[in-house]
Amino acid sequence: MINLSLVTILKYEKKMNKIFIITFYIFIFFSFNANSIDTKAEQAIVVDFDTSEILFEKNSNQKVPPASMTKIMTAYVAFDRIVNSDLSINDKCVVSPKAYKMGGSRTFLEIDDYVTIDELLKGIIIQSGNDASVALAECLSGTEEDFAKIMNDYAKKLNMNNTNFLNSSGWPNDNHYSTVKDISIVSNEIIKKFPNLYSYFSEKNFIYNDIDQPNRNRLLDLLQGVDGLKTGFTKKSGWGIAASAKKNKRRITVVINGTNSTRSRKNESSNLLNWAFNQTNQTTLVKKDQIIVNVDVWLGNKNSVNLISTNDIVSSLSFDQIQLLNSSINYSKPIPAPITKGTEYGKLIINIEGKPNITIPLVADESINKINPIFRVFSAIKYLIFGNSLNEKQ
Repeated sequence: MINLSLVTILKYEKKMNKIFIITFYIFIFFSFNANSIDTKAEQAIVVDFDTSEILFEKNSNQKVPPASMTKIMTAYVAFDRIVNSDLSINDKCVVSPKAYKMGGSRTFLEIDDYVTIDELLKGIIIQSGNDASVALAECLSGTEEDFAKIMNDYAKKLNMNNTNFLNSSGWPNDNHYSTVKDISIVSNEIIKKFPNLYSYFSEKNFIYNDIDQPNRNRLLDLLQGVDGLKTGFTKKSGWGIAASAKKNKRRITVVINGTNSTRSRKNESSNLLNWAFNQTNQTTLVKKDQIIVNVDVWLGNKNSVNLISTNDIVSSLSFDQIQLLNSSINYSKPIPAPITKGTEYGKLIINIEGKPNITIPLVADESINKINPIFRVFSAIKYLIFGNSLNEKQ
């Protein structure tokens, strides 16, 4: 993590100008080799897990068939039941004819088999089994249709506003859709809320019915730090993947869709992950209680007061964005006494290329009383003539 201490680039005080120039050239040094990024995927999003910031997006709100990335939500519903109710991974479910007859990728369940929740989750996550998805849905909700309604309830709670599920597997249907942005939301939530169960996504293979199948997410073997999540494919939407990786205590999640081959899916998702780790960084802009500016006080028993930040502000930035950082402070000068510690008297506004402005309240770091009436007249005259208030202690 880079600690830039943005206050050093504020251009309010003359004494700060030199620091600003030095910092500016440091930014240029950092960003000299920075590259912008693009992708051949039709839809894509790159998210910093810790800050929830979008580092890159392309058609991220475009509704598309999510294919087997649907199964991330299927697993999410099951994980929540396991953690927050009496469902156990050792509970058994019976395989229905509907589940058995499912086409596409399969776990190869047999009719009337009794299969544990653990086995079904592995079949869903590792093998992308459509049969396992239906069997789990029916086991938990009676019918797959009722399970899909529960999936939509969860999606609504997670603010997946452009998603509608009709089934548990991602089987194609014009009214079954999502977006790469929404898929990134449920992907990050499953990592955040169910860290122990999330380990299912990193398992390399699963044997069921004497058939050994590898994890469909080949990035697990190809790219350092990748530990999930799920691939998907339909003829209409192309090849997609939701992938998450952790390096040096930092996690990045990428979701892409609309590539034209498994090779393209691998290359495009790898490129985006590598770019995020190599060309962006979590940057500390401001620290909590950091002095941002010293402001004159009107008719107070002190000449000035420090305005400090109320929170740590960390943002995930490309080195190009770091170079273009600028900021401004809004406050009334002078601030009339009395002044109360912790009360807001200004705002720091940070401008970042390609992102919404960050506004940080600035509060007084101490209380300052009014001076007594005798000194108010002298203080007012001095301020009007010389531009600073009388410093008198009561």
